Amino acid sequence: MISLEMKAPNRGLVTDDLCKIRKVSTPLLSPASDDLVYHVSVIDIAENDRYDLMILFSADSAKRTVVGRGNAHSWSPDGKELLYENESGALLIYTLQTATSRFLTQRDDSSYFFNHLADKNCIWSPDARHIAYISADISNTNPENDDIRVIDDLLYKSKGGWGRPVYADHSYTHIYLVPAAGGPPFVLSAGACNEHSITWAPDSRYIAFISNRSARPDDIQQSDVWKIDIQTQMITQLTEHAGLAYQPKWSPDGNHIAFLAVAGSFGTNDSTAEDTHIALISSNGETFRYLTKSFDRRIEHVRWHPSGKYIYFTAGDRGDTSIYRVSIDTEEIEVVQGGDGCISEFSLDARGEDMVFVKSDTDHPAELFKTKNQGAIVEQFTHENTDWLETKTLQKAETFWFQSFDGTSVQGWLMPPVDFDQTKHYPLILLIHGGPHNMFGHDFDERMHLLSQAGYAVVYINPRGSHGYGQAFSNGTLANWGGNDYQDLMAGVDFVLNKNPWLNAEQLGVTGQSYGGYMTNWTITQTSRFKAAVTDGGLSNLVSFAGTSLYHSLMESEFGGRAYDHFDLLWQCSPLRNAARATTPTLILHGETDNEVPFSQAEEMYVALKKRGVETKLVQYKGEGHGWRPDLKPKNKADLNERMIQWFDTYIKIAST
Repeated sequence: MISLEMKAPNRGLVTDDLCKIRKVSTPLLSPASDDLVYHVSVIDIAENDRYDLMILFSADSAKRTVVGRGNAHSWSPDGKELLYENESGALLIYTLQTATSRFLTQRDDSSYFFNHLADKNCIWSPDARHIAYISADISNTNPENDDIRVIDDLLYKSKGGWGRPVYADHSYTHIYLVPAAGGPPFVLSAGACNEHSITWAPDSRYIAFISNRSARPDDIQQSDVWKIDIQTQMITQLTEHAGLAYQPKWSPDGNHIAFLAVAGSFGTNDSTAEDTHIALISSNGETFRYLTKSFDRRIEHVRWHPSGKYIYFTAGDRGDTSIYRVSIDTEEIEVVQGGDGCISEFSLDARGEDMVFVKSDTDHPAELFKTKNQGAIVEQFTHENTDWLETKTLQKAETFWFQSFDGTSVQGWLMPPVDFDQTKHYPLILLIHGGPHNMFGHDFDERMHLLSQAGYAVVYINPRGSHGYGQAFSNGTLANWGGNDYQDLMAGVDFVLNKNPWLNAEQLGVTGQSYGGYMTNWTITQTSRFKAAVTDGGLSNLVSFAGTSLYHSLMESEFGGRAYDHFDLLWQCSPLRNAARATTPTLILHGETDNEVPFSQAEEMYVALKKRGVETKLVQYKGEGHGWRPDLKPKNKADLNERMIQWFDTYIKIAST
């Protein structure tokens, strides 16, 4: 199946290289020129820290300037100034002509978690007079007794982890306005509700936003689009539907607001099985329609074309993430930029003719690309990783399709080891994604290359539940965790073993993070074919998870109702229920302050395996949460990956010799 020539020297990605990877993100093209600001994520090993550099590219001089550490939010309408936020939460304005910054105001954050798509953004008004931003009203936070914590809400935990408190504060997040020329800010939307994800009307009179104003916002995951008149501060509800709304964007002519939406009766602040689609509502709320239901893919990153005739967006499709556009009039959808690889973000120029976008593939970390001549030419714009990549041998992953147990077509990828030689035999690691509705694809994943360098082939598969294959496929895990998705994974492993005689069926390992950790726990209770397992941030007991996770609504969304009405089914789908069957040596890795998948999930599985007599070890990372593994402190990230490889080396390579 894979036919590659031997390469020399064979030296792939090692843990010391993790600090060299510079990740490009968040491109913002000026509304008045080809000037560009973007972010570069940098790891500081000495400080055991990670931060974003804001890089400003001046089109007329082709000069790149480091504005500083922090996050760039918005250009001024004339493109002469840039609004950004430093690491301390201060909002500042950078003037391009003088290359100086001035302080605007301090922004306060709340540890209360809305959902993964909530945007605490800061944006310039179209008339350039004001800046609107999302900030927490910490003045309303009541001080807590140092010895006693009183809890009377459901979302009382933060996400936890590095740089976050374990418990959420009780402040409300509101919309604030501050004069762009400087002056005192004032709260635009006060009260006992939260607001986020703001967008200005073109006339600068209104701001649309997202808010959950149901009777029990901690319990009922339902949000709508609202607008506020900045002169009268009158708030008007624009949508009223079951489900969740995300990231509104006002049309250039002011007549419509586009936003992402799901309409499920049981919403969740975590990833929904239901794919997000673009909805369009009139600015007065009178008309509502979906634009992309016929597309049958999960949509993200909505942007209006300057003409107002199209909405551009990204969507995953069979492992690739591309840029598309939909016509407002005809609802016709066409691809704009795509091909092998994953485009994560993009920014249109002021004319809507060209764009910059962030793209990665299986052997290249994310870099910035720029189009010319209305997309006819695509050039790589940044080369943050070129130098160190030239010293490495990184294998590409090749995609394959197979028929699962019931005839369903499923996609996967196989990456060979760095020292690949068809005359030899190699161990195979099954790497399982999280979600369960995430999607593997033509994207850069450090774990695969670390394992490839360590002498392992890596197979990764998009089983049922993954997005990018249509709504029916994404629904494949509903009320059936560990069912058809597990069988898809095992069928995929069988397929690559049968097609690639250089793989050793007696040297198999399995690992995954989050839902991938759940599937790893599930796998070792269903089969003994794997010689070693590494569970990273995984679930083990869905019943206790439903009562302790920040995402207790996830169980309701996935299993169709209140957890207490489905305890039998949740327990049936829990790896812990079948722990007595496990024999596979298992390393369990988990963050101490993980509130998404609480540490107790690791403890329950660890204790059961230990009492069962299975070779197992539990590693707790102090002060770390769940997140995605880039959120780990650099030294902990290196340690986690080294332990994973060492565990596989011990129980797969050594045990098989």
